[in-house]
Amino acid sequence: MSVRRTVKVLLLDEEDRLLLLRGRESAGCEAIWYPVGGGIEDGEDAVAAGRREILEETGRREVVIGPEVWHRRHLYSWRGKQTDTDERWFVARTQHFTPTPYALTAEEQTYVTGSRWWRAEDLAATTDPVFPPDLGMHLASLLHNGFPATPINISALG
Repeated sequence: MSVRRTVKVLLLDEEDRLLLLRGRESAGCEAIWYPVGGGIEDGEDAVAAGRREILEETGRREVVIGPEVWHRRHLYSWRGKQTDTDERWFVARTQHFTPTPYALTAEEQTYVTGSRWWRAEDLAATTDPVFPPDLGMHLASLLHNGFPATPINISALG
């Protein structure tokens, strides 16, 4: 199994709310909340991929990608396919806005069902499925303790 290199962006507004997208693996499945992001294309660096994913998934242009704060390696199954994923997590700040998907792929259009800005404490307390499951706890820690000097490995934590 090959490793899929991905980027995830903690897109925070001026009140430290995190933008998450909602998706559903297939009709009738429970929806899950997840951050902006996706695969890093051949020849593309992680920051450029983050900018591209923000534009495609939210319509927001010219977002400055900040520091890389986390790293995560995990296996997951999506639409019947097992994937080994190597994620790089970055922080980006923006003014609050209403996301408008700009260039979702045909496949993404079949499963992206909405978006929401979350406060860390609300995210940590929700019973809704969230990817990764401890995202609210990780975000609260990041906002309280500040950005790490080097990315923290959150693989074993969620």
